[in-house]
Amino acid sequence: MFRVTLALAAAAGLTAIAPAAAADMYGAPPAAPAYGYATPAPATNWNGAYVGAHAGHAWGPATLNGTQVGVYGGLNTTVGQNVIAGVEGDLNVSGQTASRMVGGNLYKYSSDWNASIRPRIGIGFDKVMPYATAGIAFADDSLKALGTSTSTVKIGYAAGAGVEAQATDHISVKGEFIHMGFGRSTHALPGGLAARSSVNSNILRAGAAYRF
Repeated sequence: MFRVTLALAAAAGLTAIAPAAAADMYGAPPAAPAYGYATPAPATNWNGAYVGAHAGHAWGPATLNGTQVGVYGGLNTTVGQNVIAGVEGDLNVSGQTASRMVGGNLYKYSSDWNASIRPRIGIGFDKVMPYATAGIAFADDSLKALGTSTSTVKIGYAAGAGVEAQATDHISVKGEFIHMGFGRSTHALPGGLAARSSVNSNILRAGAAYRF
């Protein structure tokens, strides 16, 4: 009888310590997540193509000022942690005009359109991306007066910076400053006269794009 009682007591002791031994052997189960814990949201995605429209004001030498509206589009890709590289192109209708007296006659200078193709690089801070951009630019340089009209296409450079922000998963908005440089042009006028002009421009504009 004594042996039976001793055996039962030993079995009860092993049953009590078995779970603790198993926990030591295999490790404690993971703790339940704290109340209110949320899985971190994924990083904002800037990759892909986009198209949009923008509008702004341009000013240049000899009061060559006016409103500009246009369309733009481009492609972004992530090349490093928070570094976004891409290329962007734009085509704009320009209302830049100025007037000047040459040889006693009034001449109207204008730039009716411009365009650019520019590499772009930015730093993504979640849904906001400041960026810098520079590339090749094109613009028309025109002069008109009574009895004469000349026009030429200028090729130069465009450089600037801006900030873009994602309003939704597919809509982004931006504001930017762009400088376009083209040098100077010489226009031949009646009577052997000549007039010089420049369509160098500073452009401040805002836009919105759809991101695919």
